[in-house]
Amino acid sequence: MRERAAIRGRIAARASAILAPAEMRHLALIVAVTGCLAAVGLTGCGSSNSSSSGSGGATVSSSTSPIHFAKTKFLIHAGLAFGAFHHFIYEPIKAGVLKHPFFHKLTLIKAGLAALFIYHELKLAAADIRASKILSTLFSPLIAVANKLSALKSALVSGCASPSDITNLNSQLTSIGSTAASKGQSISQALPSAAQLASGG
Repeated sequence: MRERAAIRGRIAARASAILAPAEMRHLALIVAVTGCLAAVGLTGCGSSNSSSSGSGGATVSSSTSPIHFAKTKFLIHAGLAFGAFHHFIYEPIKAGVLKHPFFHKLTLIKAGLAALFIYHELKLAAADIRASKILSTLFSPLIAVANKLSALKSALVSGCASPSDITNLNSQLTSIGSTAASKGQSISQALPSAAQLASGG
């Protein structure tokens, strides 16, 4: 051991005598980086083995849990969309509140924000059930209502929305809800928070 230490000392002394200080620092950096790469390589091999076995175990449950989770998300997004539509758009226009821009200005602003929010939530709900064997038939109706509501947003804000257009949208949403319920997925309306409404979803 002493002989090896002495040899290493003589080699270091010769290297310091031959190489400039900058070159010595460069050599030390190369040695350090090489050591780190070697350590990472060894660790990476171990982690890849464990991750491959973990991914093999995850594939067993992937056939059922993502589908169930998608249905749950669909019910959440659809419930928020339905609740926002009835509370901020359908009921006010049915009561005649959204007829003129100079009256109930705040109600008109809320209706416009709700239109953006509902559009976003319906798109998410449609995406959730697109691959579902049971609920995929609702994909096109959800997108259709979302697009119609988006087209009516400016009319809602200006107070010029046609009650018949809103009633038609309500009928379409009711039909979607009935179809979902017939397939065992009842949509419960929920009101979004003020923060959710302001952010558009």
